Amino acid sequence: QLLAAFGLSRADLADDDRVAAAVRGLAARMPTYITLKDVKKRWGKGQEDVFPVTQFEKLWGDMTTLPGYECGFVVVPRVRGQQLKEVAQLDGWLRDGSAAYLETLCAWA
Repeated sequence: QLLAAFGLSRADLADDDRVAAAVRGLAARMPTYITLKDVKKRWGKGQEDVFPVTQFEKLWGDMTTLPGYECGFVVVPRVRGQQLKEVAQLDGWLRDGSAAYLETLCAWA
């Protein structure tokens, strides 16, 4: 059913140009979401700035707007954590739950 949404067959998958054209064609039919949000940049040593950002995106997981295709969602647990790369990130890492999640995975001696 997914190949049909792109107008492709299994044999078409070997043709890169045809696949690219099919993806662009379906992308033109997908909704574009515009998000306005503030992004926080942490510089370290307690300094952080907030910058306004406009984000344009197509959510390929949301094919529910396309007529003629049955789409659904399945709820699954998704715990995630951010990588800690600098000591300056410790505060945010602790506050966003990354530290707590890591603690559930490790046995500390």
